[in-house]
Amino acid sequence: MTQASIPKAIRWPVLVGAVSLAVVAVGAGVMFAVPLRSALSHTIGFVGLGPEPKNQASVETEDPGQVQYYTCGMHPWVILPKPGDCPICHMALTPIDPDKFTGEMTIDPVVVQNMGVRIAPVITGPLTKRIRTVGTIDYNERAVRDVNIKVAGWIEKLYVDFIGAGVEQGEPLFDLYSPELYATQEQYLLALKGEAQITSEISPDAVQGAVDLVESARTRLEYYDITDEQIAALQEAGHPSKSMTIRSPHTGVVIEKHANEGMKVDPGMRVFRIADLSRVWVMVTLYESQLPYVRAGQTASMELPYIPGQKFQGEVIYVYPYLDPKTREVQLRLEFDNESGILKPGMFATVELENTLAAEKTLVSRSAVIDTGERQVAFVSRGEGKFEPRDVRLGIETGDGMIEVISGLKPGEMVVTSGQFLIDSEAKIREALAKMIRGDLASEQKVTAELAGTSEVDDLPVPVSDALNRALTHYLVIGDSLAANTKDGIAGHARSGSGA
Repeated sequence: MTQASIPKAIRWPVLVGAVSLAVVAVGAGVMFAVPLRSALSHTIGFVGLGPEPKNQASVETEDPGQVQYYTCGMHPWVILPKPGDCPICHMALTPIDPDKFTGEMTIDPVVVQNMGVRIAPVITGPLTKRIRTVGTIDYNERAVRDVNIKVAGWIEKLYVDFIGAGVEQGEPLFDLYSPELYATQEQYLLALKGEAQITSEISPDAVQGAVDLVESARTRLEYYDITDEQIAALQEAGHPSKSMTIRSPHTGVVIEKHANEGMKVDPGMRVFRIADLSRVWVMVTLYESQLPYVRAGQTASMELPYIPGQKFQGEVIYVYPYLDPKTREVQLRLEFDNESGILKPGMFATVELENTLAAEKTLVSRSAVIDTGERQVAFVSRGEGKFEPRDVRLGIETGDGMIEVISGLKPGEMVVTSGQFLIDSEAKIREALAKMIRGDLASEQKVTAELAGTSEVDDLPVPVSDALNRALTHYLVIGDSLAANTKDGIAGHARSGSGA
């Protein structure tokens, strides 16, 4: 080699470095030719010294399922598109099942049976929202009555003497002695006698006055809760009674009692509270998110845990217009018939509210969907042990194990309802393999933004860059020849790469 054969624009240190690089390649190309060629070719393409990298469109059109790939059993992250030896351990590469790069998985039927995989069809049906909650039976406030005293006196005899006693309308509660009531009886009897003594020969005004006096005394007795039958008996007896019997104005059960024999009572005092239990209320509590599915007039069913098999039918009569600010809950009031008296205030009951939102929707078993928080996935069975993961969008859950499918599944498709977590683990492995093949190499990325700063390669003169480019190109060819166990053309490329 002579100095005249070297271009004057190329400095000696640069050329010596290129020649040294070619010599090193000759010595180490057998082992590292293939991986170094891939890495250096991408690097040259990136800095603009070599051929352009593979077109992005061609990369996207390659289908991993149609290309045979190979991997190493000891190093599964090594995936190459051609057969050969592992660049790490030099073991023979084995072919990869093309199905592993697709979303579909094939599992041996025996393995499917051992995994306990169960499938169920996607169906169509009415979208009925069911809400199960716990309710408390309470008194019907519209049927609660108080028995008050309207005149001062003393209780001489008590007929209803304990709480919980059932009473009928008109049944005696207690006998009351009251001087004021006794005087009213006398006034009524005297008014009756005065009316009988006045004849038609007397002035009409006097007759009308006697009639008005009788009516006034009778009205006072009625205001003291004296019944028409008692007034008639007083008129027939012709003399006042020391005590008068106070009778129940309502039918029901005594839930409060404030009366004892010999006790003095005053006007306005509540002696008894009576509740009619033929219809009872049930108070239930719902969460804020459940409010859109309930309304007044909606049917409801109720069961008692200690009376299995018997259901009570009722309806929602009122939805409270406010929420508890601490628990974010709202109360509902339900009403049920209780003619048999089985339902007693204070009992706990299981309540189910049902509301049909749509006549026909696509439904799937809730157990068929894996919810990761960000996405919902169902595994569709293709038959013969083939399964496909499918992203789905879900709607309203019915409450009986079904959930609405907005998109992702069609009626009639079979989905996995048991064992899908084992299938999901296999799907994640295959998804990772597919991403490794489909992903774009960082070396093939095209620069879309201006770099901050400059590269040392940009500072090389053009003749030096061209010389370095030629040397690297001949180096790669020499490496391929050595990897193929052939010496043909190595000498010529070595001379060309060294500039000789």
